[in-house]
Amino acid sequence: MPDGEGRLTAYAVGRTGGIVRWTEAAAQSGGWARPELLLADAGILPYLSVARSPQGYVDIFAMRRKGNGPQAPVEVVFASQYQAGRPMTGWHSIGNPHADAAQAGAVGAPVAVVDGSDTVHVFVRSATGGVFTRRRGREGAWGKWTALPCKRVREGISAAVTPSGRVEVFIPADKGVYVWRQEKPGGSLDRAPNLVFIARQETASGTGSYEDRITHFWRDDASGEVVAYRLPVPGGDDVAPAPLAGRSGRGPLALSRCLVDGYDCTVLAQTEETGTLGVTAYPTEMESAGAWWADTREPCEGVPALARDRAGRLVVAVIGPDGGMSVTRQRTDQQGMALEAWLRY
Repeated sequence: MPDGEGRLTAYAVGRTGGIVRWTEAAAQSGGWARPELLLADAGILPYLSVARSPQGYVDIFAMRRKGNGPQAPVEVVFASQYQAGRPMTGWHSIGNPHADAAQAGAVGAPVAVVDGSDTVHVFVRSATGGVFTRRRGREGAWGKWTALPCKRVREGISAAVTPSGRVEVFIPADKGVYVWRQEKPGGSLDRAPNLVFIARQETASGTGSYEDRITHFWRDDASGEVVAYRLPVPGGDDVAPAPLAGRSGRGPLALSRCLVDGYDCTVLAQTEETGTLGVTAYPTEMESAGAWWADTREPCEGVPALARDRAGRLVVAVIGPDGGMSVTRQRTDQQGMALEAWLRY
């Protein structure tokens, strides 16, 4: 993600705990500084959620195991970065919504976003299949854990922020999807009507699109196909999720937008079942145009990452089997969604 100067930073979980950070050497340089291992802690589990404020500050949320063994309780922790390439704060704990030790060891991974009022929202799946949320106001004070009335929730909560700064939360469950949304940045989360679609576990993601909307993406539970969906406007007709192929992939999608041949396009990236990176793009909110996936053949561990550089070019980053990062950028001297040669760091 870019800082206020346009430099990009990439984060991944270290293989022995902590955070590995890559920082772009200078905006538009195309080069990156050597990776740094920060906040080393063997208790950190292999998952990160990165929340960026409107001012460019970054909070990184993770789970830390408190004790030995897979059943030991965990706590939600976060660390902050206030400028690209600068030292991070230490890990700070915001606890666990469960007081019972057994339940505290079975909560889901945190999902964090920052709304337009600089309020941080954290969501976790509870040990009993519900959802808890906790928020931090712009002054830095954390509220209490609050339960959202949901049940039989699956792993893979997705939270996204609209262009105006409103939060929209997509919560897959066994019999449909719960949706909670803000009417305005900083406001309360209000429940929207449940969706009848069944999303495959740990595949949901979302990104802002036109007219202050969120386009949600997930994999159909039965077919594994990628689909796109937007909530209807008040008084408007509901529209079924739009199919976008992608059955050859797994897990959630990385999402971004950029200009392709002068058109505002939504870019989707996924990890293929072969362990390589697949990419597609289509005109934003024009799912009827279809999606044609291209396998880049670049090895990809976990979920890929997409961003735009200061010039508006798409930047694609993946972690390879050796734990190193590979990066490519959009070529603007060719038609279509063309990418430069991969660089490895």
